[in-house]
Amino acid sequence: MNPRQRRGLMLLIVSVLGAVAVFVAVLAFVADVNSRAGNFVQVVSLSKDVKAYEPLATDDLELREVPERWTSSETIRDARDVLGLVPVTDLRSGTFASRGMFVDRPGIAQGHREIAIMVDAETGVAGKVRSGDRVDIIATFQGEEDKRPSSQLWAQGALVIDVGLPEEIAVENGGGGFSTGQGVPITFALPTQEALRVAYAESFSVKLRLALRAGNDDTRVSTDTIFAPSGKEG
Repeated sequence: MNPRQRRGLMLLIVSVLGAVAVFVAVLAFVADVNSRAGNFVQVVSLSKDVKAYEPLATDDLELREVPERWTSSETIRDARDVLGLVPVTDLRSGTFASRGMFVDRPGIAQGHREIAIMVDAETGVAGKVRSGDRVDIIATFQGEEDKRPSSQLWAQGALVIDVGLPEEIAVENGGGGFSTGQGVPITFALPTQEALRVAYAESFSVKLRLALRAGNDDTRVSTDTIFAPSGKEG
């Protein structure tokens, strides 16, 4: 073996030893990462932004692998556990799904009735009322003969089931004529007696307005309270 061959053999041996050293270093690094991160598990993540109280569909969810140490007992790992539920707040894409973030879609309790009415798009909703909210329904009556126009609290704590899209409606004006306006169909869940009151108010009132309640506000006042322009309350 001549000197050139010996040098080539030495370079080959050095290269092999270097490759083995790199391989061992990579294995050590991977082992260290695994020891720090632990096992990887699949968790449910949001694939896009979702709005509060809008039911989750399959394309809203995705599975992601994360270190098990990053999860908790509340982390959701099966998409079937949240399909059809609704988030209680707006959630951003990439959020890991967790118990407590979602609830059943608002529905009708025993002894309640579902009723849909048309509400003025500007004074009644203004884009702020959403499914799952609770509102008070206020009816305004024109007044006849010696009776003054008045407003009355007609239903309290009504659960909003669904908010439709604005559409054109005929609106009665003060002269007894009609004009075109924008209305929004809103579906409520109400006790039977209050559902009857709301149906009556929709038929005979000049206008229905919604007063949005705070999430934890369950106070009630007398529905006999009436406000008239004279400033007197009954």
